[in-house]
Amino acid sequence: MMLRHRVHTAASTSQVWDLLSTPAEWPQFLVLLRRVRGTDGPALTGQRLLGSTRVGSVGLPIDVLEAVRERRLSLLVQTAPGLREQVTYFVTPALRGGCDIEVSVSVEGPLAPLGTVPLFLATALSARLLAAQVQRTARAVRGAA
Repeated sequence: MMLRHRVHTAASTSQVWDLLSTPAEWPQFLVLLRRVRGTDGPALTGQRLLGSTRVGSVGLPIDVLEAVRERRLSLLVQTAPGLREQVTYFVTPALRGGCDIEVSVSVEGPLAPLGTVPLFLATALSARLLAAQVQRTARAVRGAA
């Protein structure tokens, strides 16, 4: 099953990418994650990372399927045994300024029917948190200039 969310932010694509491409920063907007290990730098295609959940500190393998600067980040997350999600973030400049962030989620596995609604809600919240966080950062940068 494929789910999609779209949000707008006044921040630029590069400002969104700065946060989106840094795994150590993901817990700021990914509501299920407390920490991500496996790299200190940016997300790169082919990386294998390990996320820790906020509840229970369960390890979640995260594969970076694709990282295209300022355009797209695609992750494969083994959310639980029998539940896998592919999450893709698309960052697109908007005609009215800023950019749009679209998040698509594909849920697969025997537990997909049970996990679809919670993952849909978590992804919707994460998309909004990402847009809000990057917008706060953009305002702080403009205010400091």
